[in-house]
Amino acid sequence: MKRRLVIASTVVAVAAAASVALVAQAAGTSSGHKGGQFVGYWMGIDPLDGGDSRRGITPNEDRTFSLIGRDTVFTLCDDTDRAIVTAADLTIRGTKLVSDDFVISCTNTGATVRLKVRYEIVDRNIVREKLTSQTGEPVDEILFHRVSAP
Repeated sequence: MKRRLVIASTVVAVAAAASVALVAQAAGTSSGHKGGQFVGYWMGIDPLDGGDSRRGITPNEDRTFSLIGRDTVFTLCDDTDRAIVTAADLTIRGTKLVSDDFVISCTNTGATVRLKVRYEIVDRNIVREKLTSQTGEPVDEILFHRVSAP
């Protein structure tokens, strides 16, 4: 009887440990996947126009990441706040989170601007966003501070 109880307890413990590992992996926080460092809600000031910039980064089930964001000034949308930024395919490359399809959708004009984005870690709660054109010309660079728990 005691042997069955020990075996059952061991099975439950192993299953619990496996579940924790799977949840950590899905969130991008396991030791083999550093994407969890990018997950959260981020705020920064755009040095080009002084706008308040915000980004939310979440993990996807396929080990990619999604981003949604806003700014108080979108220079590429006639200097209004009428736009939304999205990226649905961010991936880890080395120590950076990257996408070649960072989309600014101008809600005031219906225009769409597609850029490349690179996020690099500066500190535990600070990342640098580097935006370039599709041909690689620099567009903007913003430091973001994480304001949510990772």
